[in-house]
Amino acid sequence: MRYKGIAGALVLLTLLLPMSAVAETIFWLDTPHDGATVFGLVEVNGFVVDDGEQCGPQWTWNTCEWAEALVSNIELYVDDEFVATADINQPRYDVLQAYPWYAGTPYSRPGFATSIDSAAYADGVHTLFIRITFSDSTVGDYGHRSFTVDNNINQAPFGALELPGTNQPMNGVFPITGWALDDSEVVFVEILVDGLAMGNAVTGRHRPDILHRFPSNLDAEYSGFVRMLNTTVLPNGIHVIAVRVMDDEGASRVIGRRFVQTFNTGSNLPPFGEINWPIADATMQTTGCNPTGTGGDPPWSGGGEPFDVPEVVGMVLGWTLDVGSRTDFGGVSYVQLLLDGNIIADTNTGSFYWDPAEMDFNYYGHPRMDIHELYVDVPNSKHAGFAFLMDIADLMFNHGYGQGLHYIKIRAGDIENNVTDIAQLPVIFDCNDDPDLPSFGDIYTPAHMELEAGIVEVTGFAIDSDRIDAVEIWVDGTYVGDADFGLLSPEVEDLFPWLPSAQTEDAGFRYEMDTVALGLADGEHSIVVWTEDKDNSRTIVGERRWVLDNLNPP
Repeated sequence: MRYKGIAGALVLLTLLLPMSAVAETIFWLDTPHDGATVFGLVEVNGFVVDDGEQCGPQWTWNTCEWAEALVSNIELYVDDEFVATADINQPRYDVLQAYPWYAGTPYSRPGFATSIDSAAYADGVHTLFIRITFSDSTVGDYGHRSFTVDNNINQAPFGALELPGTNQPMNGVFPITGWALDDSEVVFVEILVDGLAMGNAVTGRHRPDILHRFPSNLDAEYSGFVRMLNTTVLPNGIHVIAVRVMDDEGASRVIGRRFVQTFNTGSNLPPFGEINWPIADATMQTTGCNPTGTGGDPPWSGGGEPFDVPEVVGMVLGWTLDVGSRTDFGGVSYVQLLLDGNIIADTNTGSFYWDPAEMDFNYYGHPRMDIHELYVDVPNSKHAGFAFLMDIADLMFNHGYGQGLHYIKIRAGDIENNVTDIAQLPVIFDCNDDPDLPSFGDIYTPAHMELEAGIVEVTGFAIDSDRIDAVEIWVDGTYVGDADFGLLSPEVEDLFPWLPSAQTEDAGFRYEMDTVALGLADGEHSIVVWTEDKDNSRTIVGERRWVLDNLNPP
């Protein structure tokens, strides 16, 4: 195979035509340009493709059995010194648009990107080149060029507006998302509508893809932003959304603009929200389901009041909000808890204070500053939390709910009489006649159907009334290792204040799963977390579906 660099994109077409029996690799470096003056963070990107000579004319490529991917590794060198490994297999829609015959071939994602920080280099002339390791283990150096560093120039912040899309229809609360970065520090990310400031976005969102592009910048991994924009304060019609970023040296830049169209009426603005606890498929236990042979009556048989036994009580926690059209203010009027379609609790029927948790239940209006941070201009976002209690023993033996699968649903109504089911999840009711209560917990990461690559962190918490001896990580039905258990977990203490602190203060677990070493194929996988306590009782405390893509890392 021969390799060839090209001097301009306009000559690419001629090089792609079959001209000889030996295939050529075509290399193109977009930035920086030869002789460019650079400052701040400098992205180094381009693309690499094969001319496809081995597969004949382009119109026959869809039937060709292509060889393995062309490139296995790309590295950046500055002044003949290694700087960084580039992120490869990036989509380049401009290349596919110009040369659509690459779609469906190993070169459908030909892009690569990395960067340098000019502050690491003295002012003056420097050189760079790209070193490519091909799949056949051959190595070549490409893109030799010089550039001039001038660190006296202050780089304005830069980034991208990703949502909304072009001519995006919007109603209700809509996410404005993207990323912003600076060679120094981003001070704020401001959202503009029709040229008027609408407030700042929440910054610091996790963006590992941006870290791949700018590995020398410590802020790149958390360069994402989001602003949940309340579009109901805008007249229906066409608007211009823009994002302006300012750095700590006073430089600013508008990193994106979009035309959007809002259409808000009361009928298309029902409440929205989510259930934070319990998790889907959680097992909710009661004790003493068999009154014979236990040496005493079960806790539900003596006519005691519900919620007398904290061990058989389950919480349902979450949040909900509502926005109105320009003709009404918006706001949640009530929240209901349904079990298998039956209303079992309603915030309109009165709340009660439960001493073990030291908080009100059957209650809407708990402080949720995390929600307020995201939905700052939505009415009542500071008090968006709801809380309900379910006495599992009372429901099973006084109200006829049997063991097995049930569905919890949260329904909310607004002041304009719009009613919606905002969330539903399955739970398992189970009688546990063994005095050894099972463990319970949750998986924090990876998130449901999250795209991951390389080292995947499996984190969460697990609680048991007895000592937990092991937290096991299983992938696709195969044991892969024991997690580190006993990590500090103040969030668990806050979630279960009635449990002994010995069970909640250090309930966290963490496991670094090397997907390459495990030989996991790209695609969808399942993680299951098992616990084993001192009595050798085993319990599943979490299950999660996620997606692996080591070929094209996120």
